[in-house]
Amino acid sequence: MRSEVSGRRPPPKAMALLGGEEAWEFLDRMVSLAPVNLEDPVHRRTDKSRYPAAASAILERARGWGLAGRVWDAREELPQGAKRFPESRPNVIIDLPGDSSETLLLLAHYDVVPVPEEQRHRWKTPPHELTYRADGRLYGRGSNDDLGSGVLASLRALQRLAQAPRRPVTVRFIACCDEETGGAGGIEALREHDESLGEASPERLLRGELALIPDGSDYVAAGSSGVSFLDLAVETPTPLSHLLLLAQRAIDFHGIADSWRSQLAAPRERGDPPHPTIAGRATLTRLDLRVPRGASSDPRPMEVHAESLAANQIPASVTISLPPLPGVVLDAVVGPAGLKVPPPFALRWDAAGGSQGGPTITVSGISGHGGYPHEAANPVPIAVAVVRELGDRGIVDLSAKGTGEMTLDLRSPPEMEASRAVSTFREYFRAEIESTVAGARLEAPVDRTRSGYFLPVDHPMVRRVQKVYEEVAHRPVGVYGEFGGTDASALRTLRTPGGAPLPAIVFGAMDARAHIHDAEESLDPARLREVVELLVRMVETWNAG
Repeated sequence: MRSEVSGRRPPPKAMALLGGEEAWEFLDRMVSLAPVNLEDPVHRRTDKSRYPAAASAILERARGWGLAGRVWDAREELPQGAKRFPESRPNVIIDLPGDSSETLLLLAHYDVVPVPEEQRHRWKTPPHELTYRADGRLYGRGSNDDLGSGVLASLRALQRLAQAPRRPVTVRFIACCDEETGGAGGIEALREHDESLGEASPERLLRGELALIPDGSDYVAAGSSGVSFLDLAVETPTPLSHLLLLAQRAIDFHGIADSWRSQLAAPRERGDPPHPTIAGRATLTRLDLRVPRGASSDPRPMEVHAESLAANQIPASVTISLPPLPGVVLDAVVGPAGLKVPPPFALRWDAAGGSQGGPTITVSGISGHGGYPHEAANPVPIAVAVVRELGDRGIVDLSAKGTGEMTLDLRSPPEMEASRAVSTFREYFRAEIESTVAGARLEAPVDRTRSGYFLPVDHPMVRRVQKVYEEVAHRPVGVYGEFGGTDASALRTLRTPGGAPLPAIVFGAMDARAHIHDAEESLDPARLREVVELLVRMVETWNAG
């Protein structure tokens, strides 16, 4: 497991790129704190318990670098108070005064996606222990998204700027929580606070001439996709064949979403996208089916479970747990002469140890971020087909009644209102699912739905950021749309103090090898340095036009 490790601490060159010992120690501490953001409404699981410790660590590091900051806790600050959030939702605000009344907003987030069990064996080093390896990268959950690319890079830039004799613009850095699940206690709460005030109120938290968001890839993103997490469930006993039909109909909706196209080019730096421009996507990320014992005349209980702890994570595998099957030779079912799955998917089976006391069949794919399905290989659709074929072979009773829950990660292009995407699926649900699968229920929570964000590629701020980025990176930097959702979407209706729409631009250290949301998430210190230099240069040249 440790063969590829080149010592846990980085050597001097990598340490310098990070910003020195204090920067390393801070990132190491944040990764080990593991401020996970777990929201699993299907299984009624929530974990945000490490938020306060993470916010305190950020504030402590900021003050150690001579920066003034405070915590804005959505639970306490919003008019609803603790009635809205049962636990603390702290956001850190750090202000660096400048020589003018103009303000540059920097937005990042400190919450990280959980590490599901299926990922752990694919990490070569512990996911919550920041580790330097011989390839020159730092590995750990959140090392890039967004503890490194956003939080550390912003703090380092502010540290540098605080030492400058003059600053032409005031900088406000906000490290938010809840970004990975839609921002309810983070950016959305900040915006809700501002909406309760007058347009000209100096107490508004998201007030500025430009928002820079270092929570993206190593290019300029002029727009980001909208996202909706749709939960589908059948709680009354329903034939397994109908549960599979529900899952298949949800999978098939991708054909409709795929027809939604953006004006913004799709980046080629991260995988090979299916279209030249950003398109809509519909990805079934969660699947849980249960048929209890005695559900049919031939009692064969079974379970189907996709291992994922977040709605925006594509699982690496789906486990099908079967009861004891006397007389059935599974090797003949899933072996060379049995079920076939296309590469890169794979099937394997275990003769015992399943949740039903019998064998398990595992459908493996490639996990990834729900916003980037072309970089992954989602095993959920393959698993649905495998269960159906097990039924055709008489191994599974498709007439047996059970229950099921699933989640669809629905992405809309930057220009599209999320409400349109959701309403299109609602119409599809009524026409293709509700009339066939009795008892099927659809929930589309408003706080888990956000429209995309769009800026024209010739917007002056887009071109300016691109120019500065190329100067500090010493390479061409493209302008694209962002497949994932970002906090830029929460700013889409905001305006500058002068009344113009607030421009928000996303970029970051998340290069093609970052593996965010997946096993082996990592950070290239050289990419982090580029982000720091870009932020510093944008402030220093604020009046350059």
